[in-house]
Amino acid sequence: MFPYALRSIVLLLCVASAQALTLDEALVAAQNYAPDLIVSRSGAAAAQSLTLSAGALPDPKLSFAIDNLPLEGEDQYRIGKSMRSIGLMQEFPNAGKRAAERQIATAAWQASSAQYRFAQLNVQRATTLAWLSLYYTQEKDQILDAQVIENQNSLNLSRAAIAGGGTVDSALAAQLETQQLADARDDLNSEIQQARALLARWIGPDRAAEPISGSLPVWQREPTSNDQSDQFSQQPDLHAASSQISAARAELALMEAGKRPDWGLELALQRSDMGQNQAMVKVSFDLPFFTASRQDPKIAAATANLQRAEAEKTARSAGYRQQYAELNAQGNALNSQLQRLKQQTLPLIQKQTELALAGLQSGKANSNAVLEARKTKRVAQLRALDLTSRLAAIQAQIFFLTGGH
Repeated sequence: MFPYALRSIVLLLCVASAQALTLDEALVAAQNYAPDLIVSRSGAAAAQSLTLSAGALPDPKLSFAIDNLPLEGEDQYRIGKSMRSIGLMQEFPNAGKRAAERQIATAAWQASSAQYRFAQLNVQRATTLAWLSLYYTQEKDQILDAQVIENQNSLNLSRAAIAGGGTVDSALAAQLETQQLADARDDLNSEIQQARALLARWIGPDRAAEPISGSLPVWQREPTSNDQSDQFSQQPDLHAASSQISAARAELALMEAGKRPDWGLELALQRSDMGQNQAMVKVSFDLPFFTASRQDPKIAAATANLQRAEAEKTARSAGYRQQYAELNAQGNALNSQLQRLKQQTLPLIQKQTELALAGLQSGKANSNAVLEARKTKRVAQLRALDLTSRLAAIQAQIFFLTGGH
């Protein structure tokens, strides 16, 4: 029994010396660590910067020109015998184009911001699920610890019985249970390592190595709305889809504005070879004559993109409704199984274990029946924890899905 007592003391000392990680602390750590948020945050910042220049006039152009430069004769290549000019030109896209460009940039920024919030939501959900997984693996560890203590007691009793002239059946059965518990311990250690690796993905390996502590959250499910589209209205993914629709509409407006001409203005100062100063004013206009082969195909493509964006939002909404229905169905089934296990199965197993112990004490049964009853009890307890863990994960997903966050 000494190795197990020593193990428990060491475990308690480690837990006391280490900082315990609550769910709230894990969520805060994820906001500061998760690389996905850094990517989305940078994308939103870049999109916001582009809104500052959207719809602005093109840069003006400065021009220098030499006209009538002699290439032959006595004045060959003499700039003083040519017409020299310096000019400034500014192009003016039509107002529809500039307004559409501003709308596109604003919609892109809104979509990027919504994607950032969507990434935040995903990180919160993933961190919560990883924390819950680790929490329940630690609960399983306590069940195995209790079984190990019971097994050690059985080994001590069987050895004492052998010393008093009893059979070795009890000792063999207890040793077999020891091997089974060792296998279960290996499986559980693997689960714990996987759960910590998953949590480290979001909060970093140092924080994920801390023991889990704190109470479980109480999930407040959002009230069901008659209009299911309202139930998921807080989903950033749908906000991003709406922004993408706005961007597609602005793109269509930009293509349609291509049918209206842009214009440009150029001012120049000239000096002739006679030393006379002159001025030049030039106005230019685009001539969108061939719209059937130039602007119309672009308008058709923008119209198709708008239809695609609207269809994508509809598909996302349908996906959320399907996911919500599936989670509810799974949660109802798990809750029914868990209640049946707690209210009916576990009491029956406990009674079976007590009868086996009573039979062993009265000499009417052997230790195999006791060990088998304990194994059945351990399996049922672990199954109850597994059902509880899966149900908590589903409740968390519904909580995040319906905007409870």
